[in-house]
Amino acid sequence: MVKPRDECVRARFASELDRNFSVVASAGSGKTTAITERILSIARSPNAAEILPRLVVVTFTNRAADEMQQRTRQALLEQHLRQEVQTAFNRAFFGTIHSFCMKLLTDFGHYLGLPAPLELVEGDDDLWQEFAQNQTRIGRSLGDKDRTMLLRFVQARDLMELARRARSAVLHVPGLSPCPPLDFAEIYSQSDKEKGNDNISKSQAELREWETRHAGDWEYLRWPVCFTAGNAKFTQLWQQKFAPLRHWVCDAATCVAVEVQRDYLNFRLDHGLVTYGDQIALAEELLQHPVAAQRIREESFRVILDEAQDTEPLQFSVLLEATRPPEAKGLWLQDRHLGPRPGHFCMVGDFQQSIYWQRADLNYYRAVHEALIADKNGESLEFAVTFRLDQKQLDFVNETFREILNNKDGQVRFVELQPRPGILPGKVIRVPLAAKELLPEEKKLKDYQKARIEADYLARWIKDAGLKKLSADSWREVAILCPRKAWLQTTAAALRRVGLPVAIQSERDVNGDSPAYAWLTALLTIMTDPLNAYEIVGVLREIFGASDHDLAVFSEGQKARFRIAEIVSATGRISSVLHMLAEIRQRAEGLALFDAVTLIIEQTQLRERLLLLPATEFGDLARELDALVAQAAEAEANRMILAEFAEQLRNDFASPRAVRFSADDNAIQLITSHKAKGSEWQAVIVPFLARELRLPSPRYPDFVKSPVNGELIIAFAKQDKSKDLKDAIERAQQQELERLLYVATTRARHTLVVVLDQEIFSNSEGKLPRTAQLRRLIRDKDSYSGEFDRHSSTIDEVLEASQTVRHASQKNGAEIEPLTSPELKRAAKRASEFVRKITPSALDSEVTAEVRARSRLDNLATLYGRWWHKFFERLDWKGGIDSAQKLFEKQLPISPDAKATVKDWNATRRNLFSDASIARFLASDETLFHAEFPFSWRRNDRSVLEGLIDSIMINRKNGRCLLLDWKTNDVSSSDAEIFRARYRPQLAAYWKAVGEITGLEVEAGLFSTALGRLLLYSAEELQTEWHRLEQLPPGRLEDEIRLVAPDGF
Repeated sequence: MVKPRDECVRARFASELDRNFSVVASAGSGKTTAITERILSIARSPNAAEILPRLVVVTFTNRAADEMQQRTRQALLEQHLRQEVQTAFNRAFFGTIHSFCMKLLTDFGHYLGLPAPLELVEGDDDLWQEFAQNQTRIGRSLGDKDRTMLLRFVQARDLMELARRARSAVLHVPGLSPCPPLDFAEIYSQSDKEKGNDNISKSQAELREWETRHAGDWEYLRWPVCFTAGNAKFTQLWQQKFAPLRHWVCDAATCVAVEVQRDYLNFRLDHGLVTYGDQIALAEELLQHPVAAQRIREESFRVILDEAQDTEPLQFSVLLEATRPPEAKGLWLQDRHLGPRPGHFCMVGDFQQSIYWQRADLNYYRAVHEALIADKNGESLEFAVTFRLDQKQLDFVNETFREILNNKDGQVRFVELQPRPGILPGKVIRVPLAAKELLPEEKKLKDYQKARIEADYLARWIKDAGLKKLSADSWREVAILCPRKAWLQTTAAALRRVGLPVAIQSERDVNGDSPAYAWLTALLTIMTDPLNAYEIVGVLREIFGASDHDLAVFSEGQKARFRIAEIVSATGRISSVLHMLAEIRQRAEGLALFDAVTLIIEQTQLRERLLLLPATEFGDLARELDALVAQAAEAEANRMILAEFAEQLRNDFASPRAVRFSADDNAIQLITSHKAKGSEWQAVIVPFLARELRLPSPRYPDFVKSPVNGELIIAFAKQDKSKDLKDAIERAQQQELERLLYVATTRARHTLVVVLDQEIFSNSEGKLPRTAQLRRLIRDKDSYSGEFDRHSSTIDEVLEASQTVRHASQKNGAEIEPLTSPELKRAAKRASEFVRKITPSALDSEVTAEVRARSRLDNLATLYGRWWHKFFERLDWKGGIDSAQKLFEKQLPISPDAKATVKDWNATRRNLFSDASIARFLASDETLFHAEFPFSWRRNDRSVLEGLIDSIMINRKNGRCLLLDWKTNDVSSSDAEIFRARYRPQLAAYWKAVGEITGLEVEAGLFSTALGRLLLYSAEELQTEWHRLEQLPPGRLEDEIRLVAPDGF
């Protein structure tokens, strides 16, 4: 088998586990496989069981994390590694940077005095309103004089909004100097004689009036208007004279924004809420805490970062600081002392695919890369072989981007793509559009009209070319990429007009965009809130098609007429619908959730109403409704009632849409170039290359990010941006567009189609628009002159019988046929009959919803219990009491309640190793010790017991095992029997499951740290208790074995 040219580099990344690598992985170079191979090497290493639980794999999305984890788990299973390695792998972290930061905050947040638990908040409109109403004064960080001056130029609500928009971004607080004096003498000395207009005089008059107001007691001053042209010398003088004052205002506003930003953060924390940005900022603060940072680093995390080019500076800081030695101080990127430990930090990214400059900082990524490879433990590797592109696309990309990504003026360096072994020929097809054939003569068209003409031509071209000439197996293997979402709609409409199937993949789709989701949510809401006139009117209008006129006539100005709490007589169209809804609500009362949802859908004919909507625009709404019905069945299995399910749907209304069923699964994919990153198709079409790419106008006041140093600068108007800053931003935007084009043109496995539409969108002089993508591809030339001809062909030059390779599916496993509608209906009806998972654990490290209302003392108890479980998890039973004492002394400083911990340890250490049952297992060399031991036992065809056992000792030679469940409740000796009884159901479930799985004789008991002794259960009482539990319905059984000890303990 022929290996890729960079095989030795890939082998180094996989096998050299004591090195920190920064891997530059070009498009389609197999970075996911490379990361998987490195993890497999860790799993095969002698100390795998120790390293894997500390492995942290950070990906850009949860979906990517799940895919990587599943691929790695499958590979581990195929290699038949030791059971302890498999168990250790299950404790490795795969997820986003936000999930990892939340894990740090959960475990170490008490060092910052953070409440526990913390809950993520996404839509914060209500929270912000509550905060803003409580803010009686802003600008405390300024002196009274400066505060008064600032509020004359900037309204308080703008300052508040600035702080909100800043989120958790780091704002540089300037050293505020006194407000500068004003001197406009030079402006007044100018004259507009011989100018042909009086704009200078008008501007001077405006300025005199403004100065009068400024010298007076006007509380708010708008900035004076300069009436001369933007490029006039007078305008430049005007801006120059106002610049010191405007700069001072921006600096003062920044001080206030930082103040309000911190106040709002504290307000969120007081409510136990954090945003995504808070998670990162607080984790970074943890890693600057003198004690917390050391404790985190003692965890010895090994980080593998995917999509490094999309990582923000603070996110980099968290990951880098977490992997340094425990004794490290300060920030590594600043002092370059004691960097990440050998083999503890690797990142995989691609400078060429950095397409989020406003969020991720390309220069910071460069700095991390340079620092890592300059360190004695670091090195750079390059994956240049692409396993995606065929030869023609590869040649096209190399030839086109070699000079574009030129490593000059801040642009990245181009990595020459190398072919994979056995590469196919591939195709690059150019589609030239002739203006004289498509545009009407002597008629000036607007941009969107030209775009529609191009879309119509392209739709006919695709249909004529067919799948064979595109080298695609199906329409879903054809994608059309555009830099703007709105452009996709134009293309979709054209494709539908010629009868081609279309699916628009939107990165902003939310659940509420689906009529199936929105209408069902509204119906369930009014069924549980029958006096909600607003929602009832919405249902009548949107679902039942009532006109605004009919609604207005019926209401007679009284919203109270819209209610379905009672069944009333009906005499008209609106009242008849209300009568029907009230009857449905009455029938649904008392029904189980699934039955109630089914009844509501059937009686309102919701499915039939949804099917009246055009499938080409809304997709397969029947399947989306089926998915919601299945969701209702799952919710019922989780003991949710109708009101709770309706609330869940409302809460998730603005969440990203998890699934969008196309009316035809075999549909052409329309997707933005940004969202296409990470995906691939057999054929990719890139239209509208010559179309002007307009950037959205900024909303002022605004934060402007400097491309030079990443600093955020406040701007209240365009005049607050210096010429250098404007030039730097424009250059950064152009360079990002060039990298976005690299992403778009490297998505095609077999056929890349570029639409050459310069004749359609060029101006009257034949020049391309300044912001056109094509201008970037031909290195800022005014017009296209055959630059792509050498490495592309027209559709007529593509042979009808060209070599077509039937591509084997690159997915593992067999294709699953889509379910039919009757099958989906049966599945939905039987959803509540799926195997029920029952978790016996009564001590859950993930704090439940009811904990949110607990006091600070209760949160301390949660942290206290977590500390003891971490301690017992690390306990070396073979080391004896001396080893345990050393571990205790090492861990004591991070206990949330040191006094209580010492007290409980003094009680615990007396019996921990000397208890008769424990000592019997310690005395045998055959005993194996496991902490946090996972199990899953299929109790019957309808339920499964799953959970984690705190500690288990197994002696296979004697056929015995001992289960220990650590309890840190504050319990007295007199209550010991009540305490045992409280947890007997849980231990009976553990006892039964382990006995059935292993066939061993099982002992089980609670070890109470407060009592300092083991409370053992006899086999007889556990058997009796299990017999009682078996007689209970599944819901009652789960309630019994998940009970938490009451407040008295």
